[in-house]
Amino acid sequence: MPPVARHPVRLLIATPLRPGRTKVGLNMGTALAELGHSVEFFDYDDRPPLMQITPRVLRGQDWPARQRDYVNRRLLDRARAFRPDVFLAVKALQIHPETVGELAAMGIRTVGYWIDDPIQSDRSLALAPAYQHYFTNDASSLARYRDAGLVHVHHLPSSADTRMFRPLANVRPFADVIFVGTRTDRREEILGRLQDFDMRVYGPGWRKSSLRRSCVYPEAFGSLTNRVYNSARINLNIHAWFGHGSAMNLRLFEVPAAGAFLLTDWVAEIDAAYVDGEHLACWRDLGELREKIAYYLAHEAERRRIARQGREHFLRNHAYTTRVETVLAIAFAQT
Repeated sequence: MPPVARHPVRLLIATPLRPGRTKVGLNMGTALAELGHSVEFFDYDDRPPLMQITPRVLRGQDWPARQRDYVNRRLLDRARAFRPDVFLAVKALQIHPETVGELAAMGIRTVGYWIDDPIQSDRSLALAPAYQHYFTNDASSLARYRDAGLVHVHHLPSSADTRMFRPLANVRPFADVIFVGTRTDRREEILGRLQDFDMRVYGPGWRKSSLRRSCVYPEAFGSLTNRVYNSARINLNIHAWFGHGSAMNLRLFEVPAAGAFLLTDWVAEIDAAYVDGEHLACWRDLGELREKIAYYLAHEAERRRIARQGREHFLRNHAYTTRVETVLAIAFAQT
């Protein structure tokens, strides 16, 4: 890895700021500030004042385009005032490629980060050429960018906010097996075959599923998600994009950060990030899943040891400070 950038670096980060939107940009900015860098955030969801007070039914069809133009003008104004060394955009669909080019012409290093590969890849392929450095959360997607002639794309896995996800003391278990995530057909099929275990399922869409009502719970967000992780003997993970790409989803980082035990379906990137049986446990088919649930429920000391080692490993190797150091090292590498 090239040396980390000089200190301090001034960064302008384009990311949504309102609740309910992705916090990746905010988390990266917080980590950069912890490392001594100067950070300002730019909310690319911002709307013109007139749009904020005009009811949706009265807005014209051109208002989305007007909003994007407004956001891009404000971004350029902010960049001229702040004079950042680096512009970092996290899934910034609202930022025009021409705007990114103007930022680069000001001498600002431009960095994009797409956090939803291997899905929505066509949208990312349209954004990537505008940036001097571009990152994807999915290593297997690099070939797709290379095939499109984009050689400036790098792999950057996800992470978790350690202020949000952390061990909690004196939390009583809610259930033996807990799953947190949106309903998909594959997830419903698998969880439907685990209903003989003491199980809880949290997330959107499950109320209308075939799972028995007693194991379905409302969505869990923020600090409640952390409490749920801490209240499971086994946190089960099932990737929504299984069979498409190699990326690890957020559960691979949130659960270890919480100091909880994770039993996850295997995806290719796990082997380079964790050690099965030391930091978490993996399953590859339903038979192995059922066997490992039974095994780890019967071996509490081993389960607790793996959870503890998983958190220690996460903090050393996968925290946001590690991720942003990688970004800066690549952005400031000599070419």
